Amino acid sequence: MRCLKTILVILILGAGLLAQDLRLTASVNRNNITDKDLLTYSVTIEGIRDFPDVPPPESQDFVLISGPSQSSSIQIINGQMSATKTITWQIAPTRTGRLTIPPVTVKYRGKDYATGAVTVNVSGSTSGQSQARSVAPAQSAGSDNRKDEVFLKATVPQTTIYKGAELNVSFDLYYRNVRTFGRKKLPDAQGFWIEEFPAPSQPNITNETVNGVPYRKAMIQQIALFATTTGDLTIDPLVIDCEVVQTNQRRRSVFDDFFDDSFFNDPLFSSTKVVTVQSAPIKIRVKPLPENGQPATFSGAVGKFSIESSIDTLKTRPDQALTLRFKISGSGNINSLQLPPLNLPNSVEVFEPKIAKKIDNKSGEIRGSVTYEYVLIPRRPGLLSIPALTFAYFDPETENYRTLTTRAFNVRVSGNASSPSGPSAGLSKSEISMLGQDIRFIMREPTTWRKPHETVFSQFWFWLLNGAALLIFLGAIGLRWWTDKLESNLTFARRRRAWPKVQARVRVLQERLAGNDTADFYSQLDQALIGYIADRLGLALAGLGPGEIEPALRQRLPDSDLVKATLKLLIRLDEIRFLPDAIADEEPAGMLKNVRELLNNLSKVI
Repeated sequence: MRCLKTILVILILGAGLLAQDLRLTASVNRNNITDKDLLTYSVTIEGIRDFPDVPPPESQDFVLISGPSQSSSIQIINGQMSATKTITWQIAPTRTGRLTIPPVTVKYRGKDYATGAVTVNVSGSTSGQSQARSVAPAQSAGSDNRKDEVFLKATVPQTTIYKGAELNVSFDLYYRNVRTFGRKKLPDAQGFWIEEFPAPSQPNITNETVNGVPYRKAMIQQIALFATTTGDLTIDPLVIDCEVVQTNQRRRSVFDDFFDDSFFNDPLFSSTKVVTVQSAPIKIRVKPLPENGQPATFSGAVGKFSIESSIDTLKTRPDQALTLRFKISGSGNINSLQLPPLNLPNSVEVFEPKIAKKIDNKSGEIRGSVTYEYVLIPRRPGLLSIPALTFAYFDPETENYRTLTTRAFNVRVSGNASSPSGPSAGLSKSEISMLGQDIRFIMREPTTWRKPHETVFSQFWFWLLNGAALLIFLGAIGLRWWTDKLESNLTFARRRRAWPKVQARVRVLQERLAGNDTADFYSQLDQALIGYIADRLGLALAGLGPGEIEPALRQRLPDSDLVKATLKLLIRLDEIRFLPDAIADEEPAGMLKNVRELLNNLSKVI
């Protein structure tokens, strides 16, 4: 009876909570900051239990650094139940002044709810702080390299090029402790045609020493430039925003050897600042193409190219269409390629060509092709001679002009010109042009006849297509269910994503170990193992250690040797992290192998 009363009370309180209206508020941790500070922006939802999704703040005056992170709570005070959920983001200002973060709108049960706008005063950095823009140490003679936490360097293979030649520009980020970065402004390159290479999702990171200071180097952007004019031109800087981790400065003490451990250099124990860095401008001298030896058919193509030609038939009748194709392929500025005009007799009607361009920017240089497709209508019988086409280009590597020649075609046009023949006789020019697209050679192949009593329902392909459509439909429903569950059930999402997440972290550690990069190695290894166990068991990561993991594992695996092995390895990792002398008898490769074996065994039982 008492249990029944308790259930009734909970149902009544829950119904009262669902009946309440949603309350939405927005706030920041500080209203007065500098342009180098990070701001914590929070949205709080109250009055409901089934919380809706909250979009991130959108403002041109702020850039999103990290988030969202979420926290929720339910309280019962004097018989009244209240539920609260708070979502927070880390954002950084992009300029100074009195800035406003616009309201965030949430849709809940068909109604729109909005927070209020939040105003923040952003002042300039004080003289004691790092300047907003940094330059490469090589261009700052006499500067203290210890202050150059991050800088951006633009590199070109040469500073003198020919007009129209490809010039690849690489932008390398040199840093020592950068958490994230975001591109702010692409270079303004007046006098150049710009082609952008895809930015790598995970830049290749190497180590490099500049002026005696060790840096990590990452190539973050690459573009290809094609000069459209001659003279002295300038490649303007690339501008990016970086979130730089600042380690806490303190006076030296007897505990420094302990606190200098890499565990305490984790961003959790450090503050950050946003620094805007830019590359130095680059002067480029563009030479005109040589006039000596320039072919008469040269149309401005610069690079390395090949050309091929084809025709769909060598036998036709008067007033029937045929298609002539030319394809230019190679490396260079594909968008500037032009084909010389055709030289055909007056008895042939030539339509405007259909031009198709394909550009490949994923191979370290700009490559591609341009296809010209002509529709020709011979009006008289006889032998139609299509002469060879000459295409000339300039090779900047050899500094010479090259000429390519296509093959010639002889088309036999048979029939009587006095009587209309063929499907195109009497058609307009626009109608004839359609022949090159969809109704050419309709009856060239033998016709397939079908029995009169056969219907579409007796065809195998009909049931195959419908079966495939049904499978696609069911797959879409299953995918939607899976996606909704991942978004609504945080514990389920953590469990499903735990294995690929830890595998990715282990691969990164393997690559670092191969490159002899063991900084923070044992700390990262410990975090990977604890993170996987926490995700699979639904444990909170904050303050999680062997003492908290042991009861959770023993609840799932009572009297298992695997629990003992897990706790032993976690305790050993803690000893190595906090006692540097303990590393002497441990090999990183062996420890990584032990962790991988343990993860494989845990994946089978939890």
